Amino acid sequence: MDAAEVRSRRLRSHLLAEPAATVTDVAGRLFAVQAQDFAAGRWALGIRTSGEVTVGEVDRAFDDGRLVRAWTQRGTLHIVEPAAVGTILAVTGERQARAYGIDAELLDRGERVFRTALAAAGSLTRAAFVDALQRDGIAGSVTAGSRILTALSIRGVLALGPVVPREEGVAREQYLVALPPPGAASEDPTTDLLIAYLRGHGPASSSDFAWWAGLPAGAARAAAERAEERLIALGDGLLALPDTGGASLVGTVALPAFDEYVLSYADRSIGMGAGDRLTVGPTANGMVRPVLLRDGVAVGTWALSLAAGSRGIPEATLFPAESDAGVSEALARVRGFFGFA
Repeated sequence: MDAAEVRSRRLRSHLLAEPAATVTDVAGRLFAVQAQDFAAGRWALGIRTSGEVTVGEVDRAFDDGRLVRAWTQRGTLHIVEPAAVGTILAVTGERQARAYGIDAELLDRGERVFRTALAAAGSLTRAAFVDALQRDGIAGSVTAGSRILTALSIRGVLALGPVVPREEGVAREQYLVALPPPGAASEDPTTDLLIAYLRGHGPASSSDFAWWAGLPAGAARAAAERAEERLIALGDGLLALPDTGGASLVGTVALPAFDEYVLSYADRSIGMGAGDRLTVGPTANGMVRPVLLRDGVAVGTWALSLAAGSRGIPEATLFPAESDAGVSEALARVRGFFGFA
């Protein structure tokens, strides 16, 4: 399969060619949307939703409990449906927890503080919870408290939910919420997670899945072998679910920082175009810049300030020899999403 066909299939999988009806449909399809940058994660949902969706509509999905942000994999925040958190953590949680190395008894104490503080206050910010951990003597610093908070999310206890109102500009913070107990355990959660990944990201290799989920390569390969009858092998190690769709082109779109289309593969060359790690990322500090994408290939980068008082004027930087066709329209859609137009 040539690169153009891989891009065409991925554009459909990512809902960039065929947008979903609602933002929760997008989250369900991609299963986990990287979102340590909260604004970027919300635009990742918005660009994949049909109609003129706004950041306020995305925020309502968090306020209503239909979406949360949790540390589901690779120690990084992702937007997920609440019921999906346990499904992912059944595969990734133990490995992430080992990386944090926080004593189980300490986490038990931290969980009790969280549930008590949440019940007393009704709503709880991250800062307020860390303060409670410090008052209880569980955390000796803000940094230690933040690590406990993250570890509790990896344990499946809490996530970031409703958006904290902000008087001016785009809201940035979320209140903490308790996660529902996990559902019945799957017989093969790793294979189930591979299928979910391919549904929203395929075609991709087992190495791509291993990177996305933060799993050892051998575990990812074994899951692919167990799922062999449910998958189609496309050559060069690429796997996909059965696909009857035709070719997909999407013109020029403005993807957010850390977008799944750019980031969620071990091999990112197919969609990179003339970009590289210096211009797009991941950079040495882990940054992945917003990308201008044309028919599945990066043609440049862009930036938009969401600081209070900003005029919301985006800046685009095209790669050499690329045209600006469709760029203004793509960036106007971003401005509209964030309320600048």
